Amino acid sequence: MASSSTINLEAFTWEYDVFLSFRGEDTRKNFTDHLYFALCQNRIRTFRDEEELKKGEYLAPELTRAIQSSRISMIVFSKDYASSRWCLDELEQIVECKETRKQIIFPIFYDVDPSEVRKQSGNYGLALAKHEERFEGSNKVHKWRCALTKVANMSGWDLQGMANGYQSKFIDGIIQEVLLIVSQVPMFVEKHVVGLELHVNRLVKLMYGTHDDNNVRMIGIYGMAGIGKTLLAQTLYNKFFGYFKWSCFLEISSGISEIKRFQEEFLSKLLRRKIEVGSEGEGKALIKHWLQVKKCLIVLDNLEHLNQFEALCGERDWFGKGSRLILTTRDAHVFKELKEDEHYKVGPLCHNDSLELFSLHAFSGRLKPKEDYAKVLDGIVAYCAGLPLALKVLGAYLSDKSIEEWISAFDKLKEIPNNDVQAKLKISYDGLPDDRIKSLFLDLVCFSREISKETIDAMGYFSTIEIRNLVDKCLIDYCQWDGIGLHSLVREMGREIIRLESPEKPCERSRLWCPNDIHDVLIGQKGSEKIEVIVFNDSSTKDMKYNTKAFKNMENLRFLHIDGVYIDGKFKHLSKVLKYLRWTQCPLKYITIPLNCFFEKLVSLEMVESNIKEFKAPLKYFPHLESLNLNSCEHLTSTPNFSGAQNLRKLTFVGCYNLVKQVARNSRLGESSFTSNAVNTCSPYQLFLRKH
Repeated sequence: MASSSTINLEAFTWEYDVFLSFRGEDTRKNFTDHLYFALCQNRIRTFRDEEELKKGEYLAPELTRAIQSSRISMIVFSKDYASSRWCLDELEQIVECKETRKQIIFPIFYDVDPSEVRKQSGNYGLALAKHEERFEGSNKVHKWRCALTKVANMSGWDLQGMANGYQSKFIDGIIQEVLLIVSQVPMFVEKHVVGLELHVNRLVKLMYGTHDDNNVRMIGIYGMAGIGKTLLAQTLYNKFFGYFKWSCFLEISSGISEIKRFQEEFLSKLLRRKIEVGSEGEGKALIKHWLQVKKCLIVLDNLEHLNQFEALCGERDWFGKGSRLILTTRDAHVFKELKEDEHYKVGPLCHNDSLELFSLHAFSGRLKPKEDYAKVLDGIVAYCAGLPLALKVLGAYLSDKSIEEWISAFDKLKEIPNNDVQAKLKISYDGLPDDRIKSLFLDLVCFSREISKETIDAMGYFSTIEIRNLVDKCLIDYCQWDGIGLHSLVREMGREIIRLESPEKPCERSRLWCPNDIHDVLIGQKGSEKIEVIVFNDSSTKDMKYNTKAFKNMENLRFLHIDGVYIDGKFKHLSKVLKYLRWTQCPLKYITIPLNCFFEKLVSLEMVESNIKEFKAPLKYFPHLESLNLNSCEHLTSTPNFSGAQNLRKLTFVGCYNLVKQVARNSRLGESSFTSNAVNTCSPYQLFLRKH
């Protein structure tokens, strides 16, 4: 194939299905006339030139344009075809179109042996010798010879060899082959398309670039739901399907469970005839049997599982040389067998493209919004965070609404996401492999900022593999400094799942993050056993005072993250299954715990930037504590009592300027298997405890 820089990136549009090149004196009133009639009878748009166009020194512009705008060129080689310089000029133009536009060529050998054309012997040799005399000193005849050789080496139609001279049977075979090709039509692409050009150019380079044209390439496009994967696949298919005799676009339907049904649909669509498959194994064998000698363009859109990939395109040797497969999925794990340079992740649109796409849908194709809509427009576009699905759905929904309705709709979106967007995004959540991973995802959506892997570890998950599952499903992303982040609308989708657990009663939900809901639960002491996670970091509640009795009935609370909140009372009311407690800017001076009140599940305790003067609670009450973070507790004057801290791994006191007893009590760790490491005796300092 031509390099990516020479590929026409415009979608294929053909004025004609077939261009007929022939020597009029040989076949116009017999074979070519019958062929032309059969083509037209089958509604195949065909260009047949008239004799008056073949005059002068050069091809008439009408002929050149007709060749370039035809999907197939049929060349009827007859005995005296090469004696016509206009026929040879057409041939040269056709070969150029094949090389630059991947036009399909049908060589038809009528009353002439293919070897005579290939070797330029017999009548062809005599005709070319005369042309050389006429065009002495020019390379024109050399170009004609090269073109003749190239076309004669292609798979073609030989009247004598294929139909024993019976023209009607011969023509019928040609018609059936043409119908197979012209039945391929481009995919419908939505009207308003924004921000695709960069993606398409990158994908073209991945498909071809510097790669050998004869290699089989599989390009895996992945990304979150609604990000535009299908649109990209449709655009690529439309740009390239005309280069291939065999092509198909197969959308994988979630409603079909049997793999062999996909195989049947795949083969039937590609081969344009009904194919039945008895079993998945038979389907694989049939795919290889039928396609291993065919150069194909195949799009498999919306692959959901690895077994679908393995059943439809599991091995590259199933497909003919030069085949290209474009695959899309929401689950990157499906592409684990692809090469590193065959993966392509689609990200959100930039702000300008987002604004353009939304405006096209919201203002009936007009890019410039009304001035009074500008402020709320920016807010809605920012809310969509570059997700094309949301931009299109919300833009279309608001297109006929007043400014007051826009403001009202936006206020509602902040509380309850759009149903269409929610349903699409939730597909990835529903496809998660088990309840633990779903639970982790719902925990993560409670955070408005990035979450560290260390925090996820402390929550009791198998973080490495379970985070990978969520990343593969395009529900979360790796961020810098070993953090985890979520797209804002994915976060909204997860929060809506939690809200629907109990739409009217926040105290009956499994997780709380909304400051108003948390305030209502704490101030009214409405806690229940349903609550597992609380993330409370709203500065507007800084002057509020709560009591630990609010936690009394939260028996299953395992994660508590509070910033700058005043909570008084007895800590015995906190859940005994609590694994993670982060209380930044704690206003209390002393941390005390009643005798025999053990928090056996607590793994991580963070009280950064707090008012603590003395941490009186002995760490023996936290037997499984692995990390204690008291950074920037400027009033802290002594370290905790480490007796019984058998599992402590990390202890930090950075910024504790008034700490005077520093490591004095470190001797109390004598019976444990820890050593101190990296101590800086000048404040601020940090103490790490690590196992031998």
